[in-house]
Amino acid sequence: MKIKLSHPLISCICITAYRPGLLLKAIVSFDTQNYPNRELVISYPKEDTETKNLIDSILEVSDLRIVRLEREGNKSLGEARNHAIANCNGDYICLWDDDDWYHARRLAHQYNTMRTKGQFREASILTRVMLYDATTQKGYLSFPYLWCGSLLCKKDIILQHPFTDNKVAEDAQVIKYLESRKLVDYISDSAFLYLYVYHGNNALSYFHFSYYLKKSEQLDQESTDWMRSLLDVKVEVLPS
Repeated sequence: MKIKLSHPLISCICITAYRPGLLLKAIVSFDTQNYPNRELVISYPKEDTETKNLIDSILEVSDLRIVRLEREGNKSLGEARNHAIANCNGDYICLWDDDDWYHARRLAHQYNTMRTKGQFREASILTRVMLYDATTQKGYLSFPYLWCGSLLCKKDIILQHPFTDNKVAEDAQVIKYLESRKLVDYISDSAFLYLYVYHGNNALSYFHFSYYLKKSEQLDQESTDWMRSLLDVKVEVLPS
C-alpha cells in the first residue's frame, strides 16, 4: 500500500525595505527549510531598487518560489502584510521578518505540531523564542509570551480578520480573534526555532525590547556566542 503525504502550500510573508543584506539572510533561512511545499512572498517599496536587484539576481541562479510585490512606500506594516497575504498562493501563511533568524525545521515543526498535538488547530505560535540584543551582544531565552512574529495560520482566517493599519501592534486584533476561538496551538518547548534580533532599526522600540529582556533569562557566553555566529555568517549571491 502506498501512502501519499499531503503538504499544503505555506506562503512565508516577508515585508522589507532598503536592507538587502538582512533580506538575503532571511532568504537563506527560507531556502534551508525542510518543509517541501513553500513560497516566499517579498513585499518592498517600488523605489527600493537594491531589493529588486537582489531578487532578480537570486531568481537568475536558483529555483526558489518567490512572489515579488512592489508597494507604495507609505503603506503601514499592517497594510503591507494584508496586501501580501491577499496576493499569495498558499493555504497557510507564516510571518517571515527580514531581520530575524529561523531554524531549518521551523515551518515543518510548527505545521506538524498544530496538526498532530491534541485537537487540530488552525494556527500555531511560539511562546518561547531566543532573543539577541546586537547593541549589547547579549543573548536570552525569552519569558513565556505570545511572540506574534512566529505566527503560522490558515490564510482564510487572516483574509476574514486582517491585520490593522498600523506600523506596530498590527497583529493584536488577529491574535485576539484566534485566541477567542481557541484556534491557536501554543508551542512552548521549541525556542530554538526562532531567534528574534534587536539591531537598532526594528519596528519595535528599544524601550519595549528592554522590557522583554528584563523578564527573560540571560544566557551564558557559549550560548550567546552561538547566537552571534548564526547572525555573523556571510552570504552572497554567486553568478550563475
